[in-house]
Amino acid sequence: MINKPFISVSIKTLNEAECIEKTIDSIRQQLTDYPHKIIVADSLSTDNTQQLASDKGVTVVSLTQPSDRCCGVGHQLGYLYSEGEFLLLMDGDMELEKGFIDNAVAFLTEHPEYAGVAGTVEMDDATNYEFKSRKQRLHKIYPVGDSDHLGGGGLYRRSAIEKIGYLTNRNLHAYEEAELGMRLLDAGYKLHRLDIPYFSHTSHNMPTFKLLKYRWRSGYHQAPGELLRSAWGKPYLRNALKMVKNEVVFLLYLLFLFIAILTFDLDVIGLALLPLIAFIILKTLKNRSLKSGIHSVINLSVLSVGLLKGLSHPVRDPMTPPDSKVIHE
Repeated sequence: MINKPFISVSIKTLNEAECIEKTIDSIRQQLTDYPHKIIVADSLSTDNTQQLASDKGVTVVSLTQPSDRCCGVGHQLGYLYSEGEFLLLMDGDMELEKGFIDNAVAFLTEHPEYAGVAGTVEMDDATNYEFKSRKQRLHKIYPVGDSDHLGGGGLYRRSAIEKIGYLTNRNLHAYEEAELGMRLLDAGYKLHRLDIPYFSHTSHNMPTFKLLKYRWRSGYHQAPGELLRSAWGKPYLRNALKMVKNEVVFLLYLLFLFIAILTFDLDVIGLALLPLIAFIILKTLKNRSLKSGIHSVINLSVLSVGLLKGLSHPVRDPMTPPDSKVIHE
């Protein structure tokens, strides 16, 4: 490939001082032969993420309002300051793997019907339930081949993003790649995950319940409801429901259990508790740990209750840019 395409890289950050330098270095090493722009899109970090990134000589842009913080706003912010033919999405706790860019660019060049391409993912040894569970399900979360969305980011064709109006939805506290995938497929594009390494990921090292508390405060728990609300009235609503079906089903069960408890009939309450007990047993056997089984129920309960909150969360037009400023250029 004689004329290399211009690639903009959006690195989404919030307090990523521990890893951001390694992230930037890994990207630079792989983009040596490409015209490129590296953008750190920061959500008002309270550590020195912005300074560390600025010292690396990359473009650093930041939100100005803490209320705008969410997973969906990060890459949309980076997109607003991007240029070129392709967009690479990374988080500030990822390291780009050798060879991915060349293979991804070649794939998109040869297959114009595809809007984005990603690769396989490597994770370190997690210390809390959420990331241990995620590591066990890597092949399900990041399946090789054609996909309905590219979890964890990927290399996207800029013209496809321009066609659908915006990159990621600033209203979503999670599922932003899923919602992006739904809109791209609805516009007639395809997505693909190559059987080559894309990035390695550094897991959160918070204890399980501390991480759960952090997720609650950050709004992550309400993302299932936000996803459904963003898809309401759209052709891909069914796909959104499929994405959060576990939370929907468990929420209905929790409502059923609550009604059973209000009867004050021990027999009725006992029968209503049987599915919950069976679920804990199944998760315990699968993970060979009663602790993990209980954690699974707690996590699912938090996300299910958060679904209701997400449905009622105020929605801003995803096409309206968030207030931001340039920290370093």
